[in-house]
Amino acid sequence: MFDLWRQIGYRPHAAQLEFHDAPQRFQLLVAGARFGKSLAVAMETLRELASMPLRGWLVAPTYALARPEFRFMAAALSRAGLLAQARDGGRAGPCRLRTTAGAEVWGLSAQRPQVLLGEELDWLALCEAAHLDNDTVDRVLRPRLTTRQGRLLVTTTPRGQNWVHRSYLHALQGEPWRAFRFPTWRNPLIPPTEIALARTDLPADVFDEQFGGEFMARSGRVYSDFDPALHVARNLCAPAGSLVVRGIDYGFTNPTACVWVAQDKQGQLLVLHELYLTQQTSNDLAPQIAAVDASLRKQGLLIGPAYADPSGPGQSETLRRLGLNVGRADNEVLAGIDLVRAALKRRTNGQPGLRMDSRCVNLLREIESYTWLPAPASQERVPQPQYNHALDALRYAVVALARKVGWKAGAQPW
Repeated sequence: MFDLWRQIGYRPHAAQLEFHDAPQRFQLLVAGARFGKSLAVAMETLRELASMPLRGWLVAPTYALARPEFRFMAAALSRAGLLAQARDGGRAGPCRLRTTAGAEVWGLSAQRPQVLLGEELDWLALCEAAHLDNDTVDRVLRPRLTTRQGRLLVTTTPRGQNWVHRSYLHALQGEPWRAFRFPTWRNPLIPPTEIALARTDLPADVFDEQFGGEFMARSGRVYSDFDPALHVARNLCAPAGSLVVRGIDYGFTNPTACVWVAQDKQGQLLVLHELYLTQQTSNDLAPQIAAVDASLRKQGLLIGPAYADPSGPGQSETLRRLGLNVGRADNEVLAGIDLVRAALKRRTNGQPGLRMDSRCVNLLREIESYTWLPAPASQERVPQPQYNHALDALRYAVVALARKVGWKAGAQPW
């Protein structure tokens, strides 16, 4: 194996070597982002691919997530002169390669588990396994190895204390399993300054999970970093030329919430104003939003689009008909929460990335009381579904600003 690695230029770091040296049939590699999991799994299979006509699968939650391992395999086999054929299916289709020894590898998605039934395999690699459904792994994928007594390689960054955590604890008991858990910084190619920056930017539990490779429990306040003394100011103003977007969460019996979030030229987010209304239609809401917009324009601020609750396309259409620029908000809840939590962190200048005006009383009330629902540690975290109207509007706006690129002072980005 080492001769083949030298031939293709693969030099595993010390933690990857621990993984490669394990002789067990089933191996579980849990590690932080950018540790080198995909490369390690690809290189682990090379000996068999190079010399035997085996069949193996790379299975991931999506086709795109199986591609890194597939590309590493194809490139290594090509450098070694052992690749007979390769087809990269892109982000929307399967990948396939054949070697000169007759081995076959498929890169597949688990989005439709039923299509994975029926085959027998010599080895199976589960990529980003924490995002795979446990039932799919147990009932569909694991039985593929039975006839040929195949190998199982499981790699992932943690995602709470789900089925991977249970498998990790089981694997620590030994044969036929071997479990590994490494932080990102065991990869010597990652600069320590990058780790330090991530530690500063990210909420502590997100950093511990995504970089520390730790299995984190989900409980308590969603926005635990929020501190009124740090994040709330009276009569908050944004510098002239700052960009403002609005987030809108629709309701009627429940409140309709709209928040105005400015981004200054240093990237700090400032929540300047809120509307929090019940028993209001879109026809009622439009002039009130327009009045706040006009007031902010007088302060020299640039008003961008509103990003609205995607479950209310009729309300958004009414607002557009009445002259407001309204787009569909991204409603990936957990990803959006992580962006808001990251914005609450202190920056290198000691200031937080997100501040709120003290007059946004409903937003402040919600952010103090927003919690994760009680749930077994094995399940993915879920926030409470009520008392989150202004918070949802804030999340829509923060996600929109996080994805805005190329904005320059003095130019309308929209």
